[in-house]
Amino acid sequence: MTTPTAGHRAVLDAGLRWLYETEQPDNAWQEHHGLLLRAPATNRLYGFIPANDGRRVVVAVDVASIAWIDNGPNELKTPANPLEPGELAALATDLRALGFEVTSTWNGHPQTTGSVGLARTAHPSLLAAVDRAHAGCLAHPRRGAFCDCDAWRAGYDRVVRPALPPAA
Repeated sequence: MTTPTAGHRAVLDAGLRWLYETEQPDNAWQEHHGLLLRAPATNRLYGFIPANDGRRVVVAVDVASIAWIDNGPNELKTPANPLEPGELAALATDLRALGFEVTSTWNGHPQTTGSVGLARTAHPSLLAAVDRAHAGCLAHPRRGAFCDCDAWRAGYDRVVRPALPPAA
C-alpha cells in the first residue's frame, strides 16, 4: 500500500482547509466538482468536491498518470497501476484521524479512482459560490453555466484557492 508522505498530508490539509475554513468572496463562483491538488511523490491527484449529491463533500483520489496494459485485439486495456488494495480505506482512516466523519467510500482498487464521502457540509460561502455557478451567467442567461465571457471567467478567478508548500 502507498505510504502517506508529507506531500500527501500537505495536500489533504490544504484541500480540507479550502473546503471548510476558506471564506469565499460573495462575487466568486465555483464549479460543484471542486478542485484537484497533486501529490506527485505518490502519483496521485486529490479532488476536493464541495457539493456532490445532496451537498455531500467528497474527497477523491485518482492515479495521476495511468499506465495501461494492452490485452490484445478486441479487449479492453486495464490499468497497470490502479489504486492499491487498501489505499481508499487508508484515505478514509486518514480523514477520520483528522477529525472528519466518513459516511461512505466507493470505487477504489482495482480502479484508478476512489472517493470518500464526508458528513460535514462545506463552508457556507463555498456552497454559495457553487450555487452562483449553477445559476449561470447573469449577463448572458441563455448561455447559463457554459458562458465564456470575461465577466463569467472573472467570477471563477475570484475563488480563493489553497496554497501548497513547494514540497507538495
